[in-house]
Amino acid sequence: MKTQDKILDAASVLILEEGISNVTLEKIAKRAEISKGGLLYHYRTKEALFQELNTAAIREFEEAIARYLSEQPNGRGAYARAYALATIEDIQKGGTHRSSALISIFSDHPEIMEIWKEGYAKWQQHFDQDGLDWEEAATIRYVCDGLWFNEMAGTTSTSAFAAELLRNLLARIDKGEGD
Repeated sequence: MKTQDKILDAASVLILEEGISNVTLEKIAKRAEISKGGLLYHYRTKEALFQELNTAAIREFEEAIARYLSEQPNGRGAYARAYALATIEDIQKGGTHRSSALISIFSDHPEIMEIWKEGYAKWQQHFDQDGLDWEEAATIRYVCDGLWFNEMAGTTSTSAFAAELLRNLLARIDKGEGD
C-alpha cells in the first residue's frame, strides 16, 4: 500500500473512532505507522489531508465509472449502468468506510463540500447526456446515492439489496421498459 493511502486510511479510521475534533497529525502518523515528518511530506496541514480524502474518494469513484464504461458497449444508459456498478462495487468492497469520515469533515470544513458539488454537477451532466428519460436517470441516480449514503452512515447493511435493486433497474432499461 502506498504511503499516501496508508495516511488516508489512518485518518478515516481515526475520524470515525475519535471524532474529527480529536484527530491530530500525530495520531494519524502513528496509526499509519510513519513519522510525523513523513506525513508532513505528503500533507502539510490537516486541512490539506482532509481535502485529499474527499478528492481521492471522488477520483476513485470516477475511475471505477470509467472502468465500467470501457467494459461495456456505448449507448443508451451506458453511463447510468457504469455509475450503478461503481456504486455497488464501492459498497461491496467496503469503500464507504473512508467516505464515512467525509461527513464529519463537512461539518468542520464546509468549503470541502464544494469539491462534492463539482463532482455531482459533472456526474449529472453525464446522466443528462446518457439517452435515458429523466425519470429513469433520476431513479438510478437517487437509488445509488441513497444506498451509498445509508451504507456510509452505517444505518443498515444494504450491499446485497443495493446490488439486486440496481441490477433490476438496469435490466428494465435494457428491455426498454422505461420508454
